Amino acid sequence: MIQVPQVVAVTGATGYVGRFVIAELQRQGVLVQALARPASDRGGFAAPVAWVTGDLRAEQALVQLVSGADAVVHLAYEHVPGRYRGGEGADLAAWLDANLTGSLRLLLAARDAGVRRFVFLSSRAVFSHTGPGRALDESHPTAPDTHYGAYKAAVEAFLRSFAHVKGMQTAAIRATGVYGLTWLVQRSKWWDLIQAVLSGQVVTSTRGGTEVHGEDVARVVWSLLQQPVLTTDVIHLSDLYVTHRDIVRLAREYADRPGPLPDPPISPPCNVLVCRRLAELGITLGGWPALERTIAALVHAAKQSSR
Repeated sequence: MIQVPQVVAVTGATGYVGRFVIAELQRQGVLVQALARPASDRGGFAAPVAWVTGDLRAEQALVQLVSGADAVVHLAYEHVPGRYRGGEGADLAAWLDANLTGSLRLLLAARDAGVRRFVFLSSRAVFSHTGPGRALDESHPTAPDTHYGAYKAAVEAFLRSFAHVKGMQTAAIRATGVYGLTWLVQRSKWWDLIQAVLSGQVVTSTRGGTEVHGEDVARVVWSLLQQPVLTTDVIHLSDLYVTHRDIVRLAREYADRPGPLPDPPISPPCNVLVCRRLAELGITLGGWPALERTIAALVHAAKQSSR
């Protein structure tokens, strides 16, 4: 039987999602062992982290990372800055070695160290781009049409094979866009939109997308880590459809800056994730109140930074 983990190994710890996950683990009293490249910003954590310097190519660093761990949370993704889909750049082979083969190195290191539980951050990109209005639950067949989606789907497949052949308990979280205040606050999603509103610019972007708060991602991770038996191998995680019109409207409201709003998106969202398995974990997502609190906090932070 899986016990509540005392030590968790984390990759991607200094990334956007990683900071939310580590914050939750530390709130739960977990000792975090985290992989980070030499140039990564390791500041902003509430409690000490046991850092291991390296990346997914460095086998000895991965051995050190998982040593003594009760579980692994794999969040790392090496990519061209600012791009997830299309993040492979011009060297597909090197990108695959860093990410797909790197994930296999991590799985093997965890297996050899006797780590029984492994949670991976996957993506909605395991599904192809389709027309609007299509709803996808966890049982829907995957059909990626990008290298990013293919990589995520491949790791999911290896998670299943390691669970079947090696007896590990594995799970993949297919998340949509993730938002929330992070370290540093200027790296938070929508910071530029908030700055544009405060500076009096007219925002015309009609973009929109499905989102989930980083704290909700972290709560799902923690819930999976402490299940007596991990009975689900894939879980969908999506909360709200958020447009730039929504963000500008809220920012204008909290900043008391009247002005025009962007037009709504022309097309409704596509590839909407149906999150049936959240109920099994007993998790209710933050919804609009979490979004509103986030925008209010971003407006406040942006005002403070401009003084």
